[in-house]
Amino acid sequence: MNRLKLVICDEDEIYCRRLDEFLRSNLGLGFDIFSFTDCDLMEKFINKTKASLLMIAESALEGIDERRLYGHVRNMIVLDEGFGGSSIVMDQGGNDINKKFVSKYQPASMISKEIVSFCADDAEEFSGLGIEASPGKGKVLSLYSPLSKCGQTTLAVNISEKLAQGAKVIFLSFESFSTLPQILGVTSDEDITDLMYYADLEPEKFGLHLQKIKKTKNGVDYVMPARTAMQIKEIDCFKVKQLYNLLANECGYDYIVVDLTEHPGDFFDIAALSNRLITITRQYSADQYKIKLFEDLLLQGEMEELREKLVKCRVPDIRDRSEYNDFIEGLLISEGITDGSEA
Repeated sequence: MNRLKLVICDEDEIYCRRLDEFLRSNLGLGFDIFSFTDCDLMEKFINKTKASLLMIAESALEGIDERRLYGHVRNMIVLDEGFGGSSIVMDQGGNDINKKFVSKYQPASMISKEIVSFCADDAEEFSGLGIEASPGKGKVLSLYSPLSKCGQTTLAVNISEKLAQGAKVIFLSFESFSTLPQILGVTSDEDITDLMYYADLEPEKFGLHLQKIKKTKNGVDYVMPARTAMQIKEIDCFKVKQLYNLLANECGYDYIVVDLTEHPGDFFDIAALSNRLITITRQYSADQYKIKLFEDLLLQGEMEELREKLVKCRVPDIRDRSEYNDFIEGLLISEGITDGSEA
């Protein structure tokens, strides 16, 4: 199958080379990338080989007749250098060239995000474009405790960061009114419910949408939580299993860390998809009673398989970072999640 082609054209040789190098290492989409500092050579190339996306400096575009691009380029990102221009070019046959201007002088990481956003907004045009990844291990580590304010999200984040030192990790939150955005210092217009939607209705374009939705910090890819419990309530086990399979097999994640609550209607079935269900305990009698109620519920529901996956732990004070980090490493090794070599 022919891969989609991303063509970069900028007469600034140093800029073109650095952008090419960055995108090859960081874009993460299945483009073949071709770069040119000579507009004539670029035109000859796309006349022979259709470019799925042309990223061209505004000064380079000013120096060529855009009509010569008709039929060879349908999508164009112009690296804006301040000349100005229209967003749509119409050829004589009535076919639009979809053109978007982005600042040339922003960080390369932002240009990469602009490419992902551009492709995701017109996913039909870029059908078949996905994340470049080999299938991952797809181990699911869920954290759930019936105790409130027990540091579950904080522990989940720290486990994710520990695993990410040697593996590809994604963090999913099924909480509502979660503190995760505050902990990470990030915000997002799209969240876990949007990702579930794409996994269900557009699985062939899932990787493209994930690239747009996820936020990355300290080596971990995060999908932001839904805003209310009502949004999570309708999530069912089948759709979650489908999501996990896409994340592992299509996107190459080794670990899927899930900050779980009882809000999803299929809570127990979703929990059973985990390789481990980590539950925080505390020494107080009321907390011990709640943990016992939870275990009794698993027993009464004949959920022996889930009970066997249950890992109860008492978490040290996070203010002692050394002890806290040692605890996480020991937990992962003792439960066979890692052998210590990934850290």
